[in-house]
Amino acid sequence: RMQPGAGENLRRARGAPVRGRGHMGGAGKYIEMDRLDKVVNMEEGSRSIHKERAEMLGGAIDTAQADKAHARLKRMAAFDSHDYDPADNDLEEDARRARKRADYKAEEQWRWAMSVLIGVVMGFLAFTVDGLIKKFNGWKYGATTSSISPGGAGFGAWLIWVIFSCLLAAVAGGLVSYVEPLAAGSGIPELKTYLNGVHLRGLLRIKTLAAKLGGIAFSIGSGLIAGKEGPFVHGGGLVGGGLSAFGSHTLGFRTKKPSHFRNDADKRDFVAIGTAVGVAVAFGAPIGGMLFTVEEGASFHSTGMLWRGFLATCTGVLTTHWLDQLDFDAMDFAGAKFGVHRDFGLFTDDEANYSRVFWWYFWEVPIFAAIGCMGGLLGAAFVNINVRITMWRQRFIPVSDKYRRHAEVVFVCFVTATLLFIMMAGSPCKPIPEAYRTAAAMDTDGNGVSDELPGGVATFEYGVETRRQIRDQYFRSLFCKEDEYSSYGQLFFVPLADSLKLLLHLGEVYEQNGTDEFEQHLFTMDALIMYFVFMYALMTWTYGIGAPTGLFVPSLAVGAAGGQIVGRIVRAMVMSTGSEIVVDLHTYAVVGAAACLGGATRMTISITVLVMETTGSMQLIIPLMLTIFFAKAIGDKYSMGIYDTHIKIRGAPFLDEPEHAGVAVDKLKVAEVMADSLVTLRPVMRVSELVEVLTNTSHGAFPVTTTDVTEGHNAGDPIELHGSITRNLLLKMLTHRVSMFDPEEPREVLYENSEDRDALLEKLKQIPFKSPGVEMIASTLSRREMELSIDLTHFMQRHPFIVHADARLSRAYRLFRTMGLRHMYITPSKPQIIGVVTRKDLVEESAALTLGEKAADLSYEELTETERRASHDLPFLPYYTGNPGGVDGGAFSEQAERVQHRSGVGSSGDPFQRVPTSPSQVRDY
Repeated sequence: RMQPGAGENLRRARGAPVRGRGHMGGAGKYIEMDRLDKVVNMEEGSRSIHKERAEMLGGAIDTAQADKAHARLKRMAAFDSHDYDPADNDLEEDARRARKRADYKAEEQWRWAMSVLIGVVMGFLAFTVDGLIKKFNGWKYGATTSSISPGGAGFGAWLIWVIFSCLLAAVAGGLVSYVEPLAAGSGIPELKTYLNGVHLRGLLRIKTLAAKLGGIAFSIGSGLIAGKEGPFVHGGGLVGGGLSAFGSHTLGFRTKKPSHFRNDADKRDFVAIGTAVGVAVAFGAPIGGMLFTVEEGASFHSTGMLWRGFLATCTGVLTTHWLDQLDFDAMDFAGAKFGVHRDFGLFTDDEANYSRVFWWYFWEVPIFAAIGCMGGLLGAAFVNINVRITMWRQRFIPVSDKYRRHAEVVFVCFVTATLLFIMMAGSPCKPIPEAYRTAAAMDTDGNGVSDELPGGVATFEYGVETRRQIRDQYFRSLFCKEDEYSSYGQLFFVPLADSLKLLLHLGEVYEQNGTDEFEQHLFTMDALIMYFVFMYALMTWTYGIGAPTGLFVPSLAVGAAGGQIVGRIVRAMVMSTGSEIVVDLHTYAVVGAAACLGGATRMTISITVLVMETTGSMQLIIPLMLTIFFAKAIGDKYSMGIYDTHIKIRGAPFLDEPEHAGVAVDKLKVAEVMADSLVTLRPVMRVSELVEVLTNTSHGAFPVTTTDVTEGHNAGDPIELHGSITRNLLLKMLTHRVSMFDPEEPREVLYENSEDRDALLEKLKQIPFKSPGVEMIASTLSRREMELSIDLTHFMQRHPFIVHADARLSRAYRLFRTMGLRHMYITPSKPQIIGVVTRKDLVEESAALTLGEKAADLSYEELTETERRASHDLPFLPYYTGNPGGVDGGAFSEQAERVQHRSGVGSSGDPFQRVPTSPSQVRDY
């Protein structure tokens, strides 16, 4: 029998045009198939002979590939898209022509003001969430520690510990399961999908913001292996998108003035700025936050967005610093030192003296590369294992089952809390380091052993803690004797972010005391190994549960432990040779943390800057860059990054950069995937007919044409395209009864003045108020209204993007992805043309001269003959025939009239005396 697709091959061989794929295109064809039809139409055996042919490279040749691709397309059917193509209808054109210089200036000022406002609001929210986390941790650890006694059984302490943890986790899971399911997880895959142009219903609602930022405080407080950076990214996007709308669909209001930025493209940019601020305030890293959005978040970024995001991240971090100081000591605000605290630091910069804490040797470069490779392998394993766990969750704990999803959060928290408590309770005891043990020898008058740290440092962290406080906070006895500390409890019985700080920085203030004596703090090897294994397993299990959870801090903590392990091995090898070279364990902890995070997320530049900003490790820029490069290179061989993987699992129609689109788009033509059975609208049609079309289809946009496609028209035959109009705009027109008229009566004008026009445009915008569904609108239309006609001519997009039918699919992909389109129309292979535009015709100077020429023409036509002779104040344009200064238009016009345009030769006949007569010729001349 004939192979599938052979009919199209025969048509192509005979020179016949290739047909499309019905009314939904290639994707729609496969979406509508069930599995049985797909197996029949995509049988592996019938295509096996083409498996090795180069022109079939990238195709779903075998059944497993076809099954996977088909499943993803099925999930894509549930998603809608944004349209970042600016509106280009008659109303918008009239409004743009009427805009004055003050309007442009006001809009630009509001862009900058909005960026500052996003930073300030996000700074306040970050301060609030951090305060809640500290309160929850204080209550939980305080109540548990007070019930611990050396040599005691510990059951009561475990019960208090578990109850606190599970109660907090129950609140976090409840906010997701019963308030907003989209508040689960980190939020980065969802925001990345949104910024790519895919609409996720409910992603940017106020209740999502409350559930996300409120939930992450409870998640971290409960002890789940989670960080706050991902939820802060989501929260920042919510703040940016909400503030820029100047209104709220949930709260039911919108401002009349200002009314800027109520379109998808502007909202997208402010959401991107918000995500940058979210990372910045989560880590206290303004540069790293902006780079995160550029590298990982925004699919569309510009220099303008970068500048405004730069200001917003700076403002956000400044706000958090200001609030932190006011909360700590408002009376000493003027004397407080800013800029000396790191988000992942235990001590201030001047006390830690990072220039003496971090160092590396040239011979360690291959070791750093090896750490990067291990980070890439660990990241790939994490992604692949988490994918299997996620697939299991989708099967047995679906999002629709609120109770199971909520119960899983509490169960994961119970297991995590119990495991951490067991590790702490069964910990071996070690003597407190000598540098801190002498603190007990001080008397009440301060005599005896000084309470200063080695090197004369008496205090740190705003000057309130001494070596006694360091001992009590970081070397707790718990179940050990008074002069001993719990070596496992030091890492397992502290909040996750604090354990990361200890792995990176513990011991910095006493390791270098100004003498030749030097000894780094050494975590026990068994503690590091168990911490690495358990945290890696819990991180992999926890990511994806029905609670707000971030991935950055868990990945950094696991990597820091791994780096400490490698550093200890290298240190032992160096010491075994008898060398006096000192290996810096802090350096290995920082490099390992970056490697693990890079292996999981595949980010590079932003991670390098984030790690440097948060740890103060400026000296490690080269090791960090090298390590992260190898982590990404190795990880990419075995999987995608965790965020891209979850985007793919969700099934969103995410369009990657054109160079990463895959090889299949180079093997096909646009006509082979296009939808050729078009559902069209007429410029003027009955309301009832429009309602019927909207009810019977789910298309997001419709071509407007006078061609009758119902009779005598075959699929794929060309039609005359008058314009395009989106479904949302049609629903808005029906909702507000816009442009509806009775054909038997005189028509009313759409608007009489600019105020009416602007009010009409505001009615039709989708931000902040979304249009209701067609069923709801139809129920409100009376019988008489259904018999009216509706005129679409002033509202349709006059100039939609088009591409040739025989163009490569990669060309259409590039145009679609670059311009942020929702749809694109296909023209015949040989369309008519009327001219050409070059780069020089598009520059500002060309537009300014052309517009000035147009103004001169209009002004000159309005003058009387006497005024034309006497006028000298009109714009003067080189080589323009209508310039003032003489009856014949001046010397330039006289010379121009003598030019023989066809040959380009002047009156002298010399071909080198050509005189340009148009703006484009002036530029070329």
